[in-house]
Amino acid sequence: MKNQLVVLALFLLSVTNPVFTVAQSNDEPQTLFQKGEPINTENLGVFVAPSFGFTQMDGAGATLFNLRAGVSIKDQISFGAYFSTSMNDMVPQSETVPNVYMDYWTVGGFAEYTWNASKLVHLTFPLYIGYGEVQMDNEIGEAGLGEANFFQVEPSALIEINLHRLVSLNAGAGYRIVGNMEYRNLNQSDLSGLTGYIGLKFNIF
Repeated sequence: MKNQLVVLALFLLSVTNPVFTVAQSNDEPQTLFQKGEPINTENLGVFVAPSFGFTQMDGAGATLFNLRAGVSIKDQISFGAYFSTSMNDMVPQSETVPNVYMDYWTVGGFAEYTWNASKLVHLTFPLYIGYGEVQMDNEIGEAGLGEANFFQVEPSALIEINLHRLVSLNAGAGYRIVGNMEYRNLNQSDLSGLTGYIGLKFNIF
């Protein structure tokens, strides 16, 4: 009987005594997202970055329009998707059919590291990995000369200048590395090469 009374007294003490109650609450498991607390997005940002590229493919000058959009973490690590396409009529020096020109486009993803983003002038290093296509075409889009697809990687380095809290100007270069491909008189070495870039970056938030 004495033992039962002792157990009952300890139980009542643990329920009513605040010391015991605090000790019990401290034993709750810790989780990544605590109940009732919103996810912290303070270190996340979203951006869009259009740019123009200038390069050569098989001796033909090309102007490229490049658009990328992504998410940044602490203004240092970024990742997202991109699309790039030729804007002018390229005539490869190895092409023998008259009145045709070459179209080029590529799409894929990118990862980027930015060094000292808070400084007025800083460096950023995008790495593009994607899938591309070239095709000979004519004015009515019926050249009938087929197309070729390839895998592409392009490491780049840009100098970036903060024009505004949400806008920056960038310029630099990348080297386009095209995977194994054969198309008419072209191969991967004819499409690989250096590209100069100039563009803007708009931080949405």
